[in-house]
This record gives sequence, C-alpha cells and structure tokens, in this order.
Amino acid sequence: MSATAPTSLENNDRQTLLVLLAHGSSDPAWQKPFREMADSIAANQPHPVRLGFMELCGPSLEDIANEQSADQMIDIEILPLFFSAGRHLRQDVPRQIHELNKRFQHLTFTLHDPVGFHPKMTEALTSIAADLNFFDKK
Repeated sequence: MSATAPTSLENNDRQTLLVLLAHGSSDPAWQKPFREMADSIAANQPHPVRLGFMELCGPSLEDIANEQSADQMIDIEILPLFFSAGRHLRQDVPRQIHELNKRFQHLTFTLHDPVGFHPKMTEALTSIAADLNFFDKK
C-alpha cells in the first residue's frame, strides 16, 4: 500500500519528514500516548518527525504540508499508526494526498503500510500478551 506522487521540481537537496499519522480524538488523554510515542520515535530518527491526525484534532496532513517551506523539496513519509487499512487508509488519505500534491509541488507524499502490517508489531503484541499476568486482577 504505497502511494507516491512525483514532483516537477529537481531532486537536489531533498529533505525527509516522517509523519506518524493517527486517527485523532478531541480527548487530550487519548492524544497523550501518541505524543509520547512520537517524541520517542523522533529521538531515534535521523529525520524530523511530526505527529499528524486524520480528524478531530490537529495537526492534519494539510496543516503539516502548509508548515513546510516552499523553497525546500521535501519527501513526506507517512507511517499510519493503524492496525489495518480501512476506509481512511484505502480511500480518504490517498484522496487527500492527491489533492495535496496538486497544491504543493515541492512536496512528495508516500503513504506506507499501517504499523499493524509490520511483523515487528505482531512480535511486540505477542510479547505483551505473554507478559500479562491473568492472576493479578486489579
């Protein structure tokens, strides 16, 4: 599930921005673990990292695109923090990327598979489930 759109500008000195894309919620308590995760990922990435949301809170992909300098060619790598690819990742985000590509010729958007498709996610969840103590009810 990769959707990439080429730009018409030259390929010199391209920058990369990793966007972690979550669904979104108006509840700050729901947002908090995503913000903490983004901070942790950013501390271990050679590229800048932004957290973005589909809806109900910001920033959106459009907000993030608007923040980028028009003088800089930027590859925006979108990593969906979703377990699977439902309507948002199959239809809504590709449609949004198509529209953003029309407006922002200096940006190239790549939509990666959701994290749930990655074998390391299955390994992590398997490990978490194995660590549960079913006898320690709270």
